[in-house]
Amino acid sequence: MKLAIVYNRDDHKLSTESYSQTYRHMFDALIEHNEWENVQHVTESCHSDDIDADIIIIYDIHSSHHIEIEDLKFHKSIKYTYFNDPHQPDVRGQYKDGTLVHKLGAQERIVRALQRGINFIICPYTDGYNKFIAPSLGEDAELMFVWFPVAPKRLSTISGSSKLLIKRHHKILANGHTWEGWEGFRPYAFRAWAHQRPQLSLVSHCLHSPHMYRGNSFHLMLNRFAAAVALTDWYVVPKYLEIPLAGCLCFAQQNKDYERMGFKDNEHCIYVNRHNFDKATKSFLQDIPFYQFIADNGRKLAENNYTAEHFAQYIFNHSKEQTDGSSNN
Repeated sequence: MKLAIVYNRDDHKLSTESYSQTYRHMFDALIEHNEWENVQHVTESCHSDDIDADIIIIYDIHSSHHIEIEDLKFHKSIKYTYFNDPHQPDVRGQYKDGTLVHKLGAQERIVRALQRGINFIICPYTDGYNKFIAPSLGEDAELMFVWFPVAPKRLSTISGSSKLLIKRHHKILANGHTWEGWEGFRPYAFRAWAHQRPQLSLVSHCLHSPHMYRGNSFHLMLNRFAAAVALTDWYVVPKYLEIPLAGCLCFAQQNKDYERMGFKDNEHCIYVNRHNFDKATKSFLQDIPFYQFIADNGRKLAENNYTAEHFAQYIFNHSKEQTDGSSNN
């Protein structure tokens, strides 16, 4: 199968300077996947006749790349587009470097996807897709949904003494945004509360403290801690996988997608809420070695199923099923 990948060369999420490199890692894994017969890069407006591909993936995660591909709807390929942040409103502004940006809101994203003849929408968040995207797609919503979590690259091998929690700082790391959101979408309410608990070691987000670990160095900070918290009211964000991949015990806010991924309470992570948070975290700090098997199980589950390379393999397999099905009709 031949792949054409449509993207913006200057996309901030693909920049090596971005505070999170997860989306870059997933992009790299897609184009480097060795089962593609050929990979064509499409970065400028063109006619669809200029694209020689069986599969087209529009890797424009915030729907902010306003490329025009004439008659794309009629191209013979199977077409995918990636929607991150399904809650995203229509917004115009500029990045800190002065680059202007226009991110489409949910309705505008859907209209453009349908105009382009998109067959499948890749989205890492089931709750967000069902609330913000699915209602406008009607009966096609479930058929078009391709789910795979945001999947970081494994940047280091955890082995020997480096994986032992007892050899790390006997602390629980707290790090990340506590943005308030808006009515009906407050993703960090629990996180903001938990970050105030005295048993956590709070490290400022790199956007507020540029000297802090960021991008590909984030795992180096995680490697120093015995545990860390992954807390969001809505989504399984990269932290839910970055933490176990680094060999940390993950204290996670319960989420259906995380459960769907196989993360079980007291087996691969510790699920926490406002009622059990203090007891769970204090118990860990009092007997860190007891939790080693949970950290190990979480690391193995993430390593074996949810890295950027697994994302690329999943998308390849899914697209192959579509082309095989088309050839049999």
